[in-house]
Amino acid sequence: MAQLLSTGAPAHAPNIFTTSEAALINCALDLIEAKRLKQAPVLHYMQDFERYLRLRFAGLTNEQGHTLYLNGNRELLSAETEFFGDQKSVSWDIRKTVARAIQLGAEFVVVAHNHPNNNASPSDADFSHLAWLERTLEPIKITLLDSFVVTAREVTSIKTVRQQNKDREDRERSERWERERSEKRARMAANRAAKFAAQQLQTGASA
Repeated sequence: MAQLLSTGAPAHAPNIFTTSEAALINCALDLIEAKRLKQAPVLHYMQDFERYLRLRFAGLTNEQGHTLYLNGNRELLSAETEFFGDQKSVSWDIRKTVARAIQLGAEFVVVAHNHPNNNASPSDADFSHLAWLERTLEPIKITLLDSFVVTAREVTSIKTVRQQNKDREDRERSERWERERSEKRARMAANRAAKFAAQQLQTGASA
C-alpha cells in the first residue's frame, strides 16, 4: 500500500536471498536494462518489463517504492530504489522524485511498489497515491506512465485497474438508468391502462 508522505525510513531491506543470490539477481537486472529498457520504450516489451519488476522486488519482506526515470523516447535513464516501508505500507516523498527527474532530464516516470503478502490488488491508498502523483507531476510536464503493484507471482497496473473500475461503474450506471427508464415507462403504461379501464367502466355505467 503506497502512502503519500515520506517518513524518512532508513534503507533497510530485509530479503530472503543470500548476498550471492542477490548479486546474481542484480546482474540479471543490469542485463535486462541494457538489452531491453535502454534500447526500446520501457512498456513496449511488457512480459520482459514484468519479469524485470518481479526481479527488482524479489525476496523482499517489506514494501519498497521504486521509480524508473525515462527520456522522451520512454527509454530508461535510471531505475532507483527510493522509499522503504514495512510489511504493510511504504511512504513516498514526491519532492525526491521531482528533484531526481529534473536532474536526469526525465520526461516520463514509472513507479512501482511491492505487496509482500502476494495480494496484487491495488488498495484504496494505491489509487489515491496514483491520482496524487499524476496531479503533482503534470504541472512540471512530467508524465506518469503507470504505477504498478508487484508480487512474486504477478504485476498489476493500477492505471488499468482504475480504468476497469471506471468502465464497470459507467456500465452499471447506464444499466441502472436504462432500468429506471424502463420501469418508468411501465408505470406510465399501467397508469394509462388503468385510466382507460376506468373510463370504459364509467361509459358502461352511463349507458
